[in-house]
Amino acid sequence: MRLHRFALAFASILASPVHAATHYLTLINDDAVPAVRVEATVHGTTAYRTLDTAGPLQGGRAGQATVSFPEGACVVDLRVIYPDRGPLTVTQWNLCRQPTLYLGKARRAGLRQREDALP
Repeated sequence: MRLHRFALAFASILASPVHAATHYLTLINDDAVPAVRVEATVHGTTAYRTLDTAGPLQGGRAGQATVSFPEGACVVDLRVIYPDRGPLTVTQWNLCRQPTLYLGKARRAGLRQREDALP
């Protein structure tokens, strides 16, 4: 009888629906200039939406915000808008593995990639 109860309990656990958790991303502006706005979309789509950062993110690590993403959104594309330069696009950012994004570090990495690609 105990084995039967255990089997029923185990079967009910397996039959329970799995709920994906909300994911969070902490944005830290370690760049010298403010980020006016940050937009995001689930990777593979083009429907960017503005993230609620409660205003521009000031430079020098003073500007920080934590934003939430809906269930199941682990890999996203981000676009950071600056007042005096072109946008920074970060593709395939995995929120589940890296819940913090340093904007200045990402911009510098992008500039290095451009330089490496030049002939």
